[in-house]
Amino acid sequence: MKTTMIKCSVIATATLVFLLNRAAVAQVTPTMPGVTLFCSGMPMTLPTPGAGQQWMVRYSATSTETPTTTLALTDGTTIPAADLQTGYYYVSTIGDTTNPEVCESEMQEIAVYVFAPLSVSFTATDYCIEDVGSQAFTGTVTSADPYDTFSYQWYTVADGGTGTETPIPGATNATYEPSADIAPGTTTTYRLRAGYLVAGLRYCSADFDATVAVTAQPGAPTITIEGAAGQTPEGPTGGDE
Repeated sequence: MKTTMIKCSVIATATLVFLLNRAAVAQVTPTMPGVTLFCSGMPMTLPTPGAGQQWMVRYSATSTETPTTTLALTDGTTIPAADLQTGYYYVSTIGDTTNPEVCESEMQEIAVYVFAPLSVSFTATDYCIEDVGSQAFTGTVTSADPYDTFSYQWYTVADGGTGTETPIPGATNATYEPSADIAPGTTTTYRLRAGYLVAGLRYCSADFDATVAVTAQPGAPTITIEGAAGQTPEGPTGGDE
């Protein structure tokens, strides 16, 4: 009896672990094989179906063989941005109104991950050239997405932020320390671009600009200090005679 109970316990535990692992795999993540990534606000457009056919699209938050949520397509090919969400889309073909007797095809499963919008910011203030060693601009990314691996690139931008942007070599971290070689009297517009980093590529980026002036160190002041005024003695000087 004891041996039987132990075996049942082991089987139940193994079954639970299997189900938990399966549930974890069933959730779409940005790094899973074969996933298609979208930015918030993007629609998903299917190719034009074959002659006499139309698309049938169903949705499920997790992988399944029996999806039940059927989606309406715009122009017969597009899932609107407002309806696109992370999960699995099941696409099949059926006969169109001119060919209604055609049977539904097998479904193709498409894993989709939709990134939440993100915003980027950093604080940078004007500084004196002698203080360059203590300057650091630190970027902040704000996002409601559970995926929090980001890519960063700092730029300088000509014409106050409206001209050509130039990537700063090696400036690929959240924090950037401005170069000590910047000439005093220079005004520079910095841009931080950040996005979700997946397999070495950046997705759904956002930018933030700030303009910083570097002030020259003034020369040494010329100061005349007036101390106590000396007086000419009226009698002989020196010690006692």
